[in-house]
Amino acid sequence: MSKIIIKKIFKWLGAIVGVIILLILLSISILSNPGSFFSEEKHYDSITVYSNKPIGQETDSIMSEVLLRLNAVPIYNPDSKYNLCLCSTQRKFSFFSRLTLRANRVMGFSLLGSAYVNEDYIKELGLKTGGQPKYLTREGSIVHVATHELMHGYLADTYGYFASRSLPEWKTEGYCEYGVNQFVAPKDKGYSITERIDIYLDDSQWNRAAEIHRPHYVWGLMMEYLINIRELKFEQVMDDIVTNEKTYQEMIDWRNSIKDKN
Repeated sequence: MSKIIIKKIFKWLGAIVGVIILLILLSISILSNPGSFFSEEKHYDSITVYSNKPIGQETDSIMSEVLLRLNAVPIYNPDSKYNLCLCSTQRKFSFFSRLTLRANRVMGFSLLGSAYVNEDYIKELGLKTGGQPKYLTREGSIVHVATHELMHGYLADTYGYFASRSLPEWKTEGYCEYGVNQFVAPKDKGYSITERIDIYLDDSQWNRAAEIHRPHYVWGLMMEYLINIRELKFEQVMDDIVTNEKTYQEMIDWRNSIKDKN
């Protein structure tokens, strides 16, 4: 192969790499600064909400619930600034999700200081699941998904961004679900942790649409068991010695021991 051809190949390869780097940098810029792609903006404490719908009483109510739940979580830092993008249409959400190579039909994701919520899909799932079981990711609650995605950011702040990426899924997703539910569910008649464990074990409670996120439901319960029942601190929960299988079995044994006493 002649030197001229080799130079041309390297030239084209360099151009391709350059374009890829440029696209990555552009994507990072958009995802970390999404505000210019929305017409509405409002600040709620340190969280900036973006939307293409007028931000009024409905959004105020959502954020009131989100902040109540976040304030009850030990790792929540009210000084950390985050963006919450409420995407009212699938098209708007897909614009951002494609930049991350994620699937378009997901409820939300969190990245680079911004949480993105797919309102259209959340409402669709709520119709499919009938909102049951309650306190499930797919129940159709924008409050639930928004809080969950914001929790990923606070988790990364506390544990370290790269270190948190190495944690097992049941701990990251479980802790976020704990953050969503632990303030409200235990106070709701019929939804104590023991009752929600029973709901998890009852196959009749789970239709096909809800079944997909059944693992998230139990992971949240396992975190609630570790933190509220066993009274472990955040650092202890995230330690490698705390495993999925052992925690699940301990939680079930604990539930059965209460049944035996009754």
